[in-house]
Amino acid sequence: MVELVILLNFIGMIFEIFIIIIAAILLILISKKYFIKRHKLTRLLLLIFLNYFIAIFFSWLSKVFVFSGLTVVQDASIGTWMYNMIIDFRLSEFFVTIAIFLSYILKVNVFEKGYNTIQKYGIAIYGIFACVYVLFVYISGNTLLDIIAFLIVFIYMVMVYAPFLRRSIESYRAVEGKVYKQAFLSLAIMSISFMLIFLSFAIDRLFIFLGSPGFTFFYYLGWISAIIGIFGAYYGYIRPKATE
Repeated sequence: MVELVILLNFIGMIFEIFIIIIAAILLILISKKYFIKRHKLTRLLLLIFLNYFIAIFFSWLSKVFVFSGLTVVQDASIGTWMYNMIIDFRLSEFFVTIAIFLSYILKVNVFEKGYNTIQKYGIAIYGIFACVYVLFVYISGNTLLDIIAFLIVFIYMVMVYAPFLRRSIESYRAVEGKVYKQAFLSLAIMSISFMLIFLSFAIDRLFIFLGSPGFTFFYYLGWISAIIGIFGAYYGYIRPKATE
């Protein structure tokens, strides 16, 4: 069983290298577009995707730790805490949570005239709750707490990206012109793809809880969805926007 876990982590490590390369290329292209025109919304998307990229990197690093056999003494040190946060995906969840909050700011800037006070504080408070949970509510080897962490972040994604998806589709139907339709369609694709990330990871963790070694189809679907979301937003929104 130990050998199987190491093999699966090795396969995941190789897979995530390709995901990191693709994400890095897209991040560089987005950065170039931003520094050419310096659109405010492009800057927000750049920060969102940067946080997703960091999340992918720490996910990959956790596979490196497992494959290399790197372990630490389980004590109360900062080093042990950081190791556990990386190895069990918690640090990745933290950066995804930051990306979700930035996505809420993007939604308000794209679709709203200003912030709804109750909604703003609700999104902020839930985001703080999610960050505290993923970073501090932790017991090494407790898969149930990990599943709850994934579900908490997934719920946060739905809170932000479901309204984002609805407004994108409404705007897509309302506007005229190929470029504008393409832009709103790309934001809709981004919203769906990002919601699929943690739904997929939560299902993968559920399989682990039921006795599977993990790395099911849903694990791969999660990171593929991330790339689809980033690419969709770049190709449909950022790239045309930067040529205006």
